[in-house]
Amino acid sequence: MDLHPENDASSWLVSYNNYLSDVVGTTATTRVRYSRVVRHFIGICLEGDTGWAGLSVQRVTEFVREETASKKGCGRRAPMSAVRSFLRFLTWRGIVPAGLDRAIPRTRLAGHASLPRHLTADQITQLLDAGRTGKAACRDRAILLLLARLGLRCAEVVALEIDDIDWRAGLLRVCISKSHRERVLPLPHDVGTALADYVQHDRPSGLSRAVFFGVNNPTHPLRDPTAITRMVKRNLVRAGIPLGRLSGAHMLRHTAASRLVNSGATFREVADLLGHQNLLTTAIYAKLDLATLVRVSMPWVGGMQ
Repeated sequence: MDLHPENDASSWLVSYNNYLSDVVGTTATTRVRYSRVVRHFIGICLEGDTGWAGLSVQRVTEFVREETASKKGCGRRAPMSAVRSFLRFLTWRGIVPAGLDRAIPRTRLAGHASLPRHLTADQITQLLDAGRTGKAACRDRAILLLLARLGLRCAEVVALEIDDIDWRAGLLRVCISKSHRERVLPLPHDVGTALADYVQHDRPSGLSRAVFFGVNNPTHPLRDPTAITRMVKRNLVRAGIPLGRLSGAHMLRHTAASRLVNSGATFREVADLLGHQNLLTTAIYAKLDLATLVRVSMPWVGGMQ
């Protein structure tokens, strides 16, 4: 049944999220990020009597201008991308004419103007040591190592299942990714050991094939990627590492990439690890200081004892 202007913002947001998931194939993290802006946009558009009929180029540009006024650099892209995506959804539904999304200007940023924030080897040790207490200690350590050593995305961590771990071969299969491509990664020794420790001692058994679970009762598998970011931030605070604009799980993904490049890995190898389809995405790490070489972990060999 078609939605009408009198429906509330939540109904439109649900329909839009279904479109992003089922038609566009957008990741859960991106859907959450877009929804914050789009909910506000829907509310403004539907607050009058005209509904979507009153949506004009001027109204769109005014909203985007207000949303981006207090933001700088890459931060200006998020609201622009969100509104552009939502206008394409409205066109797909036949609500507005095609081309309205072109009213939103595209930001021009200097290519690779700065490196993404990443942690040093000492800070990684500090982070891992700080989380060794509490009922979630084993789980958090395993997740932090997956992020910092293998550069997994939050959605990839929560999608991991027991069958994705090849203990004997020391391999990890990553099935869900932003590029929608499966990849098989070598399992470093410290990551494999942390995973085995969690699975043997702390992971609930018989409830699901998911690897990671919440610690509250009743116990459920972790399915929300944003829970991983919140966990990372909690552990950063516990470790005394200052939080910045980018202080979540993606910072540890950048840490994994930086570590590889500094160790002499090719951009093709880094792209394969991170699941980048385009080498230009990986090229930002070309500005790393190669003098800060670190040792790459050897693959984890052997099975669970």
